[in-house]
Amino acid sequence: MPPIYSFIYLFNPSGDTKIINLFTVGNYYSEPNVPFNDLYKRYHFSIFSPHLFHFIMELRQIIKVIKNHLTHHESFIANELVKQNPPKWYCKNKKLIYEMATPEGADSFHGKLEYTRWEEFPLPKSFKGESDNPQGGKEMKIEVKNDVFDYSSPEDNNTVNWYINFADKHVFGYYGGNLFAQDESQCLEHPVLCSLRDYLVKGDQESCFTTARPILTKDSISSSFISTPILVRGVERKVQVKTDVNKNEKRPFGLYGNQFAHASPEAIKLATTIYDKRIDPKTGNPYYSNIIAIEAPKHGHGKYTFNTIKRILATGYSGFLAAKFESLVEKGILERNHEENQEHTKININEEESVPKPRVIIHTGNWGCGAYGGNITIMSCLQIAAAHLAGIDKIVYHAMGNQDEFNSGLQIYNELIKDVEGDVKIDDFIKNVELKDFQWGLSNGT
Repeated sequence: MPPIYSFIYLFNPSGDTKIINLFTVGNYYSEPNVPFNDLYKRYHFSIFSPHLFHFIMELRQIIKVIKNHLTHHESFIANELVKQNPPKWYCKNKKLIYEMATPEGADSFHGKLEYTRWEEFPLPKSFKGESDNPQGGKEMKIEVKNDVFDYSSPEDNNTVNWYINFADKHVFGYYGGNLFAQDESQCLEHPVLCSLRDYLVKGDQESCFTTARPILTKDSISSSFISTPILVRGVERKVQVKTDVNKNEKRPFGLYGNQFAHASPEAIKLATTIYDKRIDPKTGNPYYSNIIAIEAPKHGHGKYTFNTIKRILATGYSGFLAAKFESLVEKGILERNHEENQEHTKININEEESVPKPRVIIHTGNWGCGAYGGNITIMSCLQIAAAHLAGIDKIVYHAMGNQDEFNSGLQIYNELIKDVEGDVKIDDFIKNVELKDFQWGLSNGT
């Protein structure tokens, strides 16, 4: 979490300002007898930039957290990745769309992918304590839509959009088969993810006896699990496939789920829009999607327990916080190095008076509520709470016809967190959610 800093200065007769202690609430940093000017020079900015100095200290703390939780990181040139790992299609309709979208084969792909895998972050102790309020008093914006992800260009140059992948434990693991649920749809529309999956499988076969496997979105620890979010930046969207019901376009039952594989080639072509390069009209530059792959709990029975609620909250929080950190890399505030035997993340700020933090927006929806049988109300509530904890600026919830259930989840978030005066302990929040007696649903078969 972005910490709150306090400073104690000592002025000596020579005019040299020395920092005695720099400490944060919950984190302690001390460099006694280091000249204040030297600290500024070390980070390449002027003594007359206290705001930037505070930001640099915050980034130092973030880098420590990243070093403890980033387990894998790798960069890929998209067309080279696809050339070396062409997707394997077992569904004829997916193969048809892929061939339509990639007339030049691997050379149809553009850009550069950045893959990271993270170990779960520990939950903070509270929502509104000084040390745990990542928003610094700002209110997170919440928007609900009734549509699917559109992967649109960012609102401005300082905004980073992220989209949830409703992942399986084995990331992008079913991209080539007949099913066309959210995970598989996202992969087909961003087919370089399929090549990334196949590349990671090769690495996983080499590391399957270690504790850090590159394809897993969760790992087993003794008899339990921890989430290991996988994030991919710079993913090119090649197609849009409409899945809504449209009799005039030969899809009377839509194309979602199990309907996709049974559709006619004509229906598939009518539903598909091909992109060469998506150009941001505001900048004239290509833009790409950023993906957060996290797996929800699945196939539960009866009421949601304390441990299940905590697991959902921790998974969402970990994925969202990793996205916040990766947004700093996306905007060049942090620099990622993939060379061996070198620090993988470092501060990369030049001499500027003001360095804006990126505005981070998370797009999500009914995560874990289709094939996994989750309850939309509790899952929406916990995702909003996780975004709050991670200090996300805005969450956009794509309700897909379930706006009433989302509104109920939002109401519970407001009741238990937003509208409460004073501190809200994490464990107390989880207990209060448990007392709501939310029940698991049934899988929809997709």
